[in-house]
Amino acid sequence: MEHRTLSLVMLPPLLATLAGCATAPAAPPAIAATPAAIVFGSCPQKPAWPEAAQRERRRGSVGLAFLVGPDNAVLDAKVKASSGHADLDEAARTGLAKCKFKAATQNGQPVRDWAELKYVWTL
Repeated sequence: MEHRTLSLVMLPPLLATLAGCATAPAAPPAIAATPAAIVFGSCPQKPAWPEAAQRERRRGSVGLAFLVGPDNAVLDAKVKASSGHADLDEAARTGLAKCKFKAATQNGQPVRDWAELKYVWTL
């Protein structure tokens, strides 16, 4: 029986080769996602101002968060930052319903995603 010895000089290249065999193949680069958005120009200039709020000259800003589904429909809408007036907040949500939306995409496929919008009520 013949014995062979491994030189210590050959050990680092051998380990490097073996380590290279154990690594996972690189994943293909992900295609950048596009966020959900309101279709530009699809919303009325401003939602209908509640009569009582207009008469009392109420002002404020309403921050809305809305979930757009893969079919471009709004699945949920929430007041994220209130104007301090329930009727202005609700009018902003109603105005949002009159807009058209574009779903977010991930790797070219439409997906659900949250987006935000701010209405400013000022006289």
